[in-house]
Amino acid sequence: MTHVELISTITRAVRDRGAAAALAELRTARPAFTTVGYHETIAVFYVWAVDRLVAAGRSDRQILWHPLTDSRTLQAWWDDATLASDAARNGFVPSTRALAGDPVPVEPVELTTAA
Repeated sequence: MTHVELISTITRAVRDRGAAAALAELRTARPAFTTVGYHETIAVFYVWAVDRLVAAGRSDRQILWHPLTDSRTLQAWWDDATLASDAARNGFVPSTRALAGDPVPVEPVELTTAA
């Protein structure tokens, strides 16, 4: 899956089913995630980024070309050693480079209603 296909797929899923469901679908489709294999921290980041942009009213094209969804943006949030680690590949690792007051990538949670 190319980066453009990845962001487009996430955008459709977030719009149709929400961020938590989009992440669950990525986890299910792990082998097709990228040419280097599934990476949990990257998956969470892109779902978080797309969800923020959808909530801000961005179009699909604006999301696809927004700096937040650029593949180089990961280095603004994590150092290379962390991204290369098994811990980041297998589970979500919080940002190592977020500045105080910055919004930080988080794993989406499914909202449930009280019975």
